[in-house]
Amino acid sequence: MPPLYLTYLNALDVDALTLTDDQLLNAIEAGLAAQGRKETVIEPRMHLVPDPQANGHFNVLRGAFKAPVNLAGVKVIGDYVDNYREGLPSEMGLLLLMDPHNGVPKAIIDGSHLTDMRTGAVTAIGAKYLARKGSKVLGHVGARGTAYWNVRLLDRLFGFDEIRVHSRRPESREAFAKRLTRDLGKPVWATADWRSCVEGADIVVEASRLSAPEPLLRTE
Repeated sequence: MPPLYLTYLNALDVDALTLTDDQLLNAIEAGLAAQGRKETVIEPRMHLVPDPQANGHFNVLRGAFKAPVNLAGVKVIGDYVDNYREGLPSEMGLLLLMDPHNGVPKAIIDGSHLTDMRTGAVTAIGAKYLARKGSKVLGHVGARGTAYWNVRLLDRLFGFDEIRVHSRRPESREAFAKRLTRDLGKPVWATADWRSCVEGADIVVEASRLSAPEPLLRTE
Protein backbone atom coordinates (compact mmCIF):
# COMPACT_ATOMS: atom_id res chain seq x y z
CA MET A 1 0.00 0.00 0.00
CA PRO A 2 1.40 3.43 -0.85
CA PRO A 3 2.06 5.74 2.10
CA LEU A 4 -0.83 7.94 3.16
CA TYR A 5 -0.04 11.49 4.22
CA LEU A 6 -2.13 13.44 6.69
CA THR A 7 -2.24 17.22 6.93
CA TYR A 8 -2.21 18.56 10.50
CA LEU A 9 -3.04 22.16 11.35
CA ASN A 10 -2.97 23.26 14.98
CA ALA A 11 -4.56 26.43 16.33
CA LEU A 12 -1.48 28.52 15.53
CA ASP A 13 -1.47 27.20 11.96
CA VAL A 14 -5.14 28.10 11.48
CA ASP A 15 -4.54 31.55 12.94
CA ALA A 16 -1.53 32.06 10.64
CA LEU A 17 -3.75 31.58 7.59
CA THR A 18 -5.19 35.05 8.39
CA LEU A 19 -8.42 34.34 6.56
CA THR A 20 -10.16 37.56 5.60
CA ASP A 21 -13.70 38.41 6.62
CA ASP A 22 -14.84 38.15 3.00
CA GLN A 23 -13.19 34.74 2.55
CA LEU A 24 -15.03 33.44 5.61
CA LEU A 25 -18.38 34.87 4.56
CA ASN A 26 -18.07 33.63 0.99
CA ALA A 27 -17.03 30.11 2.05
CA ILE A 28 -19.84 29.69 4.57
CA GLU A 29 -22.47 31.19 2.27
CA ALA A 30 -21.38 28.77 -0.47
CA GLY A 31 -21.65 25.89 2.01
CA LEU A 32 -25.13 26.89 3.09
CA ALA A 33 -26.21 27.20 -0.53
CA ALA A 34 -24.84 23.71 -1.24
CA GLN A 35 -26.85 22.40 1.70
CA GLY A 36 -29.95 24.04 0.24
CA ARG A 37 -29.29 22.33 -3.10
CA LYS A 38 -28.97 18.98 -1.28
CA GLU A 39 -25.31 18.65 -2.19
CA THR A 40 -24.42 17.80 1.39
CA VAL A 41 -25.18 15.18 4.00
CA ILE A 42 -25.65 16.80 7.42
CA GLU A 43 -26.55 14.57 10.35
CA PRO A 44 -27.99 15.78 13.67
CA ARG A 45 -25.35 16.62 16.26
CA MET A 46 -24.76 14.23 19.12
CA HIS A 47 -23.92 15.09 22.72
CA LEU A 48 -21.44 13.25 24.92
CA VAL A 49 -21.63 14.08 28.63
CA PRO A 50 -18.71 12.26 30.26
CA ASP A 51 -19.16 13.87 33.68
CA PRO A 52 -22.48 15.51 34.68
CA GLN A 53 -20.65 17.39 37.46
CA ALA A 54 -18.22 19.09 35.07
CA ASN A 55 -20.73 21.64 33.70
CA GLY A 56 -19.85 20.77 30.14
CA HIS A 57 -20.17 18.29 27.31
CA PHE A 58 -18.89 17.40 23.85
CA ASN A 59 -20.74 18.18 20.63
CA VAL A 60 -20.11 15.59 17.90
CA LEU A 61 -20.98 16.92 14.44
CA ARG A 62 -20.95 14.90 11.22
CA GLY A 63 -21.32 15.91 7.61
CA ALA A 64 -20.12 15.54 4.03
CA PHE A 65 -19.92 17.64 0.88
CA LYS A 66 -20.36 16.23 -2.60
CA ALA A 67 -18.37 17.57 -5.58
CA PRO A 68 -16.52 19.83 -5.95
CA VAL A 69 -15.49 19.76 -2.25
CA ASN A 70 -15.61 15.97 -1.90
CA LEU A 71 -14.85 15.78 1.81
CA ALA A 72 -16.50 14.18 4.81
CA GLY A 73 -15.84 15.34 8.32
CA VAL A 74 -16.38 14.72 12.00
CA LYS A 75 -15.90 17.59 14.43
CA VAL A 76 -15.73 17.11 18.19
CA ILE A 77 -16.05 20.32 20.20
CA GLY A 78 -15.94 20.50 23.97
CA ASP A 79 -18.25 23.08 25.53
CA TYR A 80 -17.31 23.66 29.16
CA VAL A 81 -18.93 26.68 30.77
CA ASP A 82 -16.47 27.19 33.64
CA ASN A 83 -13.27 27.02 31.59
CA TYR A 84 -12.73 30.75 32.09
CA ARG A 85 -11.78 29.96 35.69
CA GLU A 86 -8.74 28.13 34.27
CA GLY A 87 -7.95 30.79 31.69
CA LEU A 88 -9.24 28.54 28.89
CA PRO A 89 -11.82 29.15 26.15
CA SER A 90 -15.11 27.40 26.73
CA GLU A 91 -15.06 25.71 23.32
CA MET A 92 -12.12 23.67 22.01
CA GLY A 93 -11.95 20.71 19.68
CA LEU A 94 -10.70 18.98 16.56
CA LEU A 95 -11.95 18.44 13.01
CA LEU A 96 -11.16 15.22 11.11
CA LEU A 97 -11.55 15.36 7.32
CA MET A 98 -11.80 12.19 5.20
CA ASP A 99 -12.30 11.14 1.60
CA PRO A 100 -16.01 10.23 1.32
CA HIS A 101 -15.33 7.68 -1.45
CA ASN A 102 -12.78 5.45 0.30
CA GLY A 103 -12.59 6.66 3.91
CA VAL A 104 -8.95 7.77 3.71
CA PRO A 105 -8.16 10.36 6.43
CA LYS A 106 -7.05 13.63 4.81
CA ALA A 107 -6.51 16.16 7.61
CA ILE A 108 -6.73 16.87 11.32
CA ILE A 109 -7.41 20.53 12.04
CA ASP A 110 -7.86 22.47 15.25
CA GLY A 111 -11.57 23.17 15.48
CA SER A 112 -11.62 26.02 17.98
CA HIS A 113 -10.94 28.98 15.68
CA LEU A 114 -12.86 27.39 12.82
CA THR A 115 -15.94 26.92 15.00
CA ASP A 116 -15.85 30.53 16.17
CA MET A 117 -15.47 31.86 12.65
CA ARG A 118 -18.06 29.54 11.11
CA THR A 119 -20.65 30.41 13.74
CA GLY A 120 -20.07 34.12 13.28
CA ALA A 121 -20.36 33.80 9.51
CA VAL A 122 -23.67 31.90 9.76
CA THR A 123 -25.02 34.63 12.06
CA ALA A 124 -23.95 37.36 9.64
CA ILE A 125 -25.31 35.60 6.56
CA GLY A 126 -28.62 35.03 8.34
CA ALA A 127 -28.85 38.76 8.98
CA LYS A 128 -27.84 39.52 5.39
CA TYR A 129 -31.03 37.87 4.15
CA LEU A 130 -33.39 38.31 7.10
CA ALA A 131 -32.56 41.63 8.76
CA ARG A 132 -34.02 45.00 7.84
CA LYS A 133 -32.01 46.61 5.06
CA GLY A 134 -29.97 49.58 6.18
CA SER A 135 -29.73 48.31 9.77
CA LYS A 136 -27.32 50.54 11.69
CA VAL A 137 -27.58 49.56 15.37
CA LEU A 138 -26.48 46.16 16.72
CA GLY A 139 -27.31 44.79 20.17
CA HIS A 140 -25.32 41.66 21.02
CA VAL A 141 -25.80 39.64 24.23
CA GLY A 142 -23.04 37.19 25.10
CA ALA A 143 -19.25 37.46 24.99
CA ARG A 144 -17.89 33.91 24.64
CA GLY A 145 -15.70 32.72 21.76
CA THR A 146 -18.16 32.77 18.89
CA ALA A 147 -19.52 36.19 19.92
CA TYR A 148 -16.47 38.04 18.59
CA TRP A 149 -17.00 36.74 15.07
CA ASN A 150 -20.74 37.39 15.27
CA VAL A 151 -20.07 41.09 15.80
CA ARG A 152 -17.07 41.37 13.50
CA LEU A 153 -18.71 39.75 10.50
CA LEU A 154 -22.05 41.46 11.03
CA ASP A 155 -20.23 44.80 11.06
CA ARG A 156 -18.43 43.81 7.87
CA LEU A 157 -21.78 43.45 6.12
CA PHE A 158 -23.69 46.33 7.72
CA GLY A 159 -21.11 48.92 8.80
CA PHE A 160 -22.99 49.77 12.01
CA ASP A 161 -23.19 53.28 13.43
CA GLU A 162 -23.63 51.87 16.93
CA ILE A 163 -22.66 48.53 18.50
CA ARG A 164 -23.70 47.55 22.03
CA VAL A 165 -22.65 44.38 23.83
CA HIS A 166 -23.68 42.82 27.11
CA SER A 167 -22.74 39.72 29.09
CA ARG A 168 -23.38 38.56 32.62
CA ARG A 169 -19.88 39.16 33.99
CA PRO A 170 -18.70 42.82 33.94
CA GLU A 171 -15.07 41.87 33.31
CA SER A 172 -16.13 39.74 30.37
CA ARG A 173 -18.24 42.37 28.63
CA GLU A 174 -15.70 45.15 29.23
CA ALA A 175 -12.86 43.09 27.74
CA PHE A 176 -15.11 42.10 24.84
CA ALA A 177 -16.02 45.70 24.04
CA LYS A 178 -12.37 46.77 24.31
CA ARG A 179 -11.20 44.08 21.89
CA LEU A 180 -13.92 44.91 19.37
CA THR A 181 -13.23 48.64 19.62
CA ARG A 182 -9.59 47.95 18.80
CA ASP A 183 -10.21 45.53 15.94
CA LEU A 184 -13.16 47.30 14.31
CA GLY A 185 -11.72 50.80 14.68
CA LYS A 186 -14.95 52.18 16.12
CA PRO A 187 -16.40 52.49 19.64
CA VAL A 188 -18.24 49.44 20.99
CA TRP A 189 -20.26 50.03 24.13
CA ALA A 190 -20.58 47.53 26.99
CA THR A 191 -23.97 47.87 28.69
CA ALA A 192 -24.79 46.84 32.25
CA ASP A 193 -28.10 45.14 31.39
CA TRP A 194 -30.02 43.41 28.63
CA ARG A 195 -32.59 46.13 28.06
CA SER A 196 -30.15 48.95 27.32
CA CYS A 197 -28.27 46.61 24.98
CA VAL A 198 -31.16 45.51 22.78
CA GLU A 199 -33.81 48.24 23.04
CA GLY A 200 -34.03 50.19 19.80
CA ALA A 201 -31.46 48.00 18.03
CA ASP A 202 -32.04 47.09 14.38
CA ILE A 203 -30.39 43.68 14.81
CA VAL A 204 -30.34 41.71 18.07
CA VAL A 205 -28.16 38.65 18.60
CA GLU A 206 -28.76 36.52 21.69
CA ALA A 207 -25.69 34.34 22.34
CA SER A 208 -25.77 34.09 26.12
CA ARG A 209 -25.29 31.02 28.26
CA LEU A 210 -28.32 29.67 30.11
CA SER A 211 -27.94 26.66 32.39
CA ALA A 212 -31.73 26.33 32.25
CA PRO A 213 -34.44 28.10 30.21
CA GLU A 214 -35.34 31.40 31.88
CA PRO A 215 -36.55 34.79 30.65
CA LEU A 216 -33.82 37.40 31.08
CA LEU A 217 -35.61 40.28 29.39
CA ARG A 218 -39.27 41.01 30.00
CA THR A 219 -41.08 43.49 27.79
CA GLU A 220 -44.45 45.13 28.22
